[in-house]
Amino acid sequence: MPGSHAAPRAAPRGPAATRRRAGLRADRDGDVAMGLPIKGRAGVAKSSTPTGPRKDSAARPARGGILGATAQRAILRQAAGTRDVSMKEGRISVTRGGLVELKVSGWNKSKAADNADGGVSALIKWLEKKASSKLGSRARNVKIKKSHVEGSDLIIKVPSEDANALVRMNGYGWAGSTVSITRTDGAASDTGGPPSQAEATKAMLRGVLERRYDPDTKFLNLSALGQDEELKNQHMFDKKSTASKFFPAMMVVFDHAFDKKEDRDAAVTSVSLANNDLEDLTAVSTLSLHLPKVQNLDLSNNKFAKLGSLNNWRRRFNHLQHLILTGNPFEQNEPSYQQEIVNWYPTLRQLNGIQVRTEEEIAKKATMMPDLPFPIRSALFNDEGGIAENFIRTFFTGFDTDRATLANYYYDNDSEFSYAVNTSAPRDPNAADKAETGNWEAYLKHSRNLKKISQLPARQSRKSRGAQAVAEVFAGMPATKHPDLAAEARKWIVEAKMVPGVPDVSGASPGGVDGFLITIHGEFDEQDIASGQAKKKRSFDRTFIIGPGGPATVRVVSDLLTIRSYGGTQAFEPDNFEGYNMDPQQQQVPDAAAPGLPAGLDVAQAEQMVAQLMQQTNMTLQYAKDCLEQVAWNYPMALQAFESVKGNLPPEAFGSALPA
Repeated sequence: MPGSHAAPRAAPRGPAATRRRAGLRADRDGDVAMGLPIKGRAGVAKSSTPTGPRKDSAARPARGGILGATAQRAILRQAAGTRDVSMKEGRISVTRGGLVELKVSGWNKSKAADNADGGVSALIKWLEKKASSKLGSRARNVKIKKSHVEGSDLIIKVPSEDANALVRMNGYGWAGSTVSITRTDGAASDTGGPPSQAEATKAMLRGVLERRYDPDTKFLNLSALGQDEELKNQHMFDKKSTASKFFPAMMVVFDHAFDKKEDRDAAVTSVSLANNDLEDLTAVSTLSLHLPKVQNLDLSNNKFAKLGSLNNWRRRFNHLQHLILTGNPFEQNEPSYQQEIVNWYPTLRQLNGIQVRTEEEIAKKATMMPDLPFPIRSALFNDEGGIAENFIRTFFTGFDTDRATLANYYYDNDSEFSYAVNTSAPRDPNAADKAETGNWEAYLKHSRNLKKISQLPARQSRKSRGAQAVAEVFAGMPATKHPDLAAEARKWIVEAKMVPGVPDVSGASPGGVDGFLITIHGEFDEQDIASGQAKKKRSFDRTFIIGPGGPATVRVVSDLLTIRSYGGTQAFEPDNFEGYNMDPQQQQVPDAAAPGLPAGLDVAQAEQMVAQLMQQTNMTLQYAKDCLEQVAWNYPMALQAFESVKGNLPPEAFGSALPA
């Protein structure tokens, strides 16, 4: 009788096989992008001040040392927005029952070896916890299904989908020992070959993050990075070329581990950057972009010589509650820095462990206008012989009491006046009733709002020329009462500067004469003429050009008035306001420089650069300013940086339309 033999088995098909293959498919993570600002002398360095016991921070053996040229090119490609590098999970052989068998060695030399079971139960508990703390929206609760000891090795069996989380822990430190975790079959991987240098670098960065992340407390411990054994074995801080890219790249790996930014923000509420020998924030500035909602931040025991070293984070972290700055040189150099820090962060409760603001104060602060990206500058008032001052004081008194006389006193046949109603301007954030109606009917007939009036005849008819025409429009406007300029100076902001080329009505100077450009922001009450009581509070902006001429020796060349709903005075009140002073001899000329700006760049130039970048990229003001700060206010580099990362920016980074 012929012997029987089995035919070769065909490859499995059908839904069950598909599910098995799907269970072994690689996870998708984000790309590494290291093309961010070059680190100067203030980068993350080899710290000379360790932070005590480094829990679970023993290094895995280095593979390859310093990043090679090929890896660096691959990483730099990511900064240009490419997506060709992925960190794939290696596929691991599966035992019967869908479990993967792994071998854990080195644990028997731990401090837990004296336990009754030799530390096995403590080790299993630790392995499950660390493997479950994988970063990302899809983190799993890892469980070891079976285990037994074979000599000095612990053999464990886990579901196939959890195996890679444990294999990545190879080389972690536990209870004073370094554990080794490998597959029992000894195979490296069946993904088609060893991982590329870029993939290995990305896996290493993610491993550092996961070792230093505690999901229970939502704490990301990035302290003493220069003392991290794995980073030292990788020679990460031996060269500026790698050190400057390390932290930005690690933050990108962190960011791409999450499906949604809400998941990312919820995963980490506390961050420590202590003991990193930081002299400024250049090397770590991207933390504020990737974790903007951090509540607790530790910057202790660094090398910040002055408070200005922290200016890049001055208006970041709007949810910050506790900040630690102890052990930095500026504590001795600037002993009163605490109040400045409190002003920077409106939600800060504790500074260096000491309460600096109550919950009631925070609630009150929340109702006030938020900080602006640029510091508010005090008004500049350049006068000569009191000409501008006398005009302002006389004008608003006359406007409130006798407009007909005022028009004939300051306006002539060539004077022009127009006003516009802005019905969409922001209202006072402290107002009790923000939905109150505007009641603009008395102004709309002559309002010259060019956003609403598009026809040329209508625009021309709403510009008054000559004293008589100005007086007629003045008469049709509601009666007003402006605050007293001396007694209520906080309700005004007035600026004046001399300008050339103002028309000379005498004809003696065809090229024009010197005059004044005066801009005024303030408020007034509409008055009920019969009762003399205030009916409605408004805000206004008024711009004058005045020159010599007329019965008062001063004539109005141009008068532009904007009337809007009352918006409060917070937007133009500088922190160091000490009362308005029109005397140019006593006025303090404000410093044109602002914190965080490089030498030679003043606030006005910086604002212009931001406005230009906003127009060219459609980014919001805050994101445009952040972009320029990241490249030390180099405009061409800012454009390049935007092009490389615009695909990863959130929708709120842009205005009404996303860039092409």
